[in-house]
Amino acid sequence: MRIVRSVIALTAAAALSLTGCSRGGGSTATGGKAASGKKDATMIMSTLNNPFFVSVKNGAQAQSAKQGLKLAVQNADNSDATALNLSTTAISKQVGVLILDPVSSQSATSAVNQANSSNIPVMAFDRKPSGGKLTCFVGYDAVEAGRNAADALAKSLDGKGKVAEIQGILGTNVAQDRSKGFEEEIAKYKGITVVAKQSAGFDRAKALNVMTNVLQAHSDIDGVYAANDEMAMGALSALKARNLAGKVELVGNDGISDALAAIASGQMAATNAESPYALGQKVSSLASDILAGKQVDTEETLHGKLITKDNVKEYAKYLVGLGDTADVPSSLR
Repeated sequence: MRIVRSVIALTAAAALSLTGCSRGGGSTATGGKAASGKKDATMIMSTLNNPFFVSVKNGAQAQSAKQGLKLAVQNADNSDATALNLSTTAISKQVGVLILDPVSSQSATSAVNQANSSNIPVMAFDRKPSGGKLTCFVGYDAVEAGRNAADALAKSLDGKGKVAEIQGILGTNVAQDRSKGFEEEIAKYKGITVVAKQSAGFDRAKALNVMTNVLQAHSDIDGVYAANDEMAMGALSALKARNLAGKVELVGNDGISDALAAIASGQMAATNAESPYALGQKVSSLASDILAGKQVDTEETLHGKLITKDNVKEYAKYLVGLGDTADVPSSLR
């Protein structure tokens, strides 16, 4: 069976090297602007109650310190209203660069438009706003992530069985694209049937409840795809409660510490790892370039790497090399 493998070179330099993304119609460049003279940026995070986004923050702060960028990180706590209020405050203070990780793609448009009206450069990462003009967007290829997960799950099941899909926040392009990639790819495996599909909002506790309900309705399930590793961990808890951990194949996305430990122990089949720390580093690098008046691509993309028990130690070593020890379980250091 075909397994789609995207590549991360196991060096910090390569992790920060991105290629133009065609999602927005090409890699049109923005440049020629004079340096603003400012050295500050405000990064508004959708949440800091998720290990992925905590790691993005850590990577961004570490890179900012190296580049002399004064970075303020603020938490919208998964609230559209809070995100807009924080953005409005930053704009009123004439921040050098506004960096957004939208709670939802549609709601972030208002903040982008406000920044545009105030001539403040605005960039986004991971989740893309639906409207407004961005100086730059950077994120992982979410459709590819879903496809990689589908192939990994199909391989672990030898191409046959009943599976469930646990989706993320469907108001975001990331959740939509991961689901699209997974569903398109899993449909190629005629021996596999998707018997359940439900959103758990990228949340571990919600995924525990969703997976518990799925197991009650489909006790003979063979595999599960969770659109992020937080939800995969919630699903794993439900599987453990029924003594099914390691028996029902589980595939996630992100590569957080708990997922890497579960893969190493054989309780999880795979994850499409997308280093949030490397993403945070790139965000700060781009913000510094924008402030310096350098040319940046309007859209850039990172590619994840499929992690299984065969290469989990190698990936852990790569993360340590980035300076990201927080995302590596002690058993793999």
